[in-house]
Amino acid sequence: MLVTVNALPLAVGVLLSCSTSLGEISVYGRLTLALTWAFAQLVVLVGGTWWYEYRAASSFEAAPATTAASRSAGGAW
Repeated sequence: MLVTVNALPLAVGVLLSCSTSLGEISVYGRLTLALTWAFAQLVVLVGGTWWYEYRAASSFEAAPATTAASRSAGGAW
């Protein structure tokens, strides 16, 4: 499943890159299919990065606090 999810956008991108007539199809005004696909990929990249960072920052385990007592027990850093 993961291979299909990753291979499909690559295949569409290669298809649009190789076939200029397909990439030049007008979607809305001067907006072409190739530009729409590129913008959609950018949105997915930024959204996925934001989602990953949000989940990583809001983990349920708190980071261990470094206190003066733990530093003195361990010796010099």
